[in-house]
Amino acid sequence: MIPARAPVRAFSAHLFAAFLMLALSAAAGAQAPPRDAGTGAAPTDSATTTRALELTPAERLAIYQSVTQTHKNNAAPIGFRATVGARVPDSVELKPLSDTLAKLVPQARDFSIGMVEKEVILVDPGTRQVVAVVTQEPGSAVH
Repeated sequence: MIPARAPVRAFSAHLFAAFLMLALSAAAGAQAPPRDAGTGAAPTDSATTTRALELTPAERLAIYQSVTQTHKNNAAPIGFRATVGARVPDSVELKPLSDTLAKLVPQARDFSIGMVEKEVILVDPGTRQVVAVVTQEPGSAVH
């Protein structure tokens, strides 16, 4: 004869196991990379490595001042960090370099420009990879 409490214990054990599996899958999901593949850091193989655009402190200052006055500041998309080599998601608005900036910084002429979280990014329009990040403090900017 099976005691009346046995089905309750079995149900409780199954409920606990289901809860434990749910908790573990939530923890694993929190550690998984963002689903928006193609954003964030670029692959590190030598064929796709992006070379940083070298800018002087004066060029950085001119770019930052010009862009922050004329461009929209975009919020950073989930999983995106403005670093050299990162692929810029399509949701970030990029524009061609202005004629004035192209004259001041001729080596940047062929790149697009945008602003994410108050950081100015110069981007290769063909690959949408960041080639330079310019911050308000020229001395601390990422190359």
